[in-house]
Amino acid sequence: MQDLEGALDGISVLVTRPAEQGEALARAIEQAGGTAIRAPMIVITGLHDGSAAGAVVRELKRFDIVIFVSRNAAEFGTALIREENESLDGLPVFAVGLGTAASLRAQGVKQVVTPASEFSSEGLLRLDGLSEHKIRDKRIVIFRGVGGREHLAKTLERRGAEVVYCECYERSKPALVLKQALKKSEVKVPDIGLATSIEVLDNLVEKIEEEGIEQLFDMQMLVVGARVAQEVEARGFTHHALVVENPSDESILKRLARWVQDEA
Repeated sequence: MQDLEGALDGISVLVTRPAEQGEALARAIEQAGGTAIRAPMIVITGLHDGSAAGAVVRELKRFDIVIFVSRNAAEFGTALIREENESLDGLPVFAVGLGTAASLRAQGVKQVVTPASEFSSEGLLRLDGLSEHKIRDKRIVIFRGVGGREHLAKTLERRGAEVVYCECYERSKPALVLKQALKKSEVKVPDIGLATSIEVLDNLVEKIEEEGIEQLFDMQMLVVGARVAQEVEARGFTHHALVVENPSDESILKRLARWVQDEA
């Protein structure tokens, strides 16, 4: 990550990523002179009952295409594949973004196709390898968390594919008290808050309303993707959201630094 020493001096940032994923970003914010308020708005855990996911993985070689929709899907999915003594060798593998692709490569998956810029389900659906003439009558497995958007699967089905989910991890709301996280950092209203998904945004709004800290709606928000940005004002925030398409820590940090510079 490029040197941004001092770029965030005096700036407080509400880091809402899951604890394990958010820590590296929080430290980078602090190294750049900012205050990172650790307030994960989603908790990621393994499955209580992995039997259904295991059954899908044992049929892996019967699929024509494999899709991973998040870094968590890549990490939990490849772990499950190893547990079941299965392999992705010889299967076309698609990843929603660069972080997901990097996680897959770290697990030994050599060939991963990912969008060039739009890191979302919509970006995936624009790839030639998932176009109608390429996937008609193909069997596709999507690794994801329990629940989530149906847009990707439904579009692939309309294009003639048979789609099966392998739900390999769970997301839940945190027990965190947001007021306590703010007090610990000695911040009343963060200068800027992060939201990497609509689920994160919704959980944050719920916390704000439950704890009666509506002044946080005046906080600038930085979000990943235009779809999340569209929801920021609808949820009651008073500023237009800043947007990054690439959810990497480096992209987020650079956008934060540019915002600080623009506001100076």
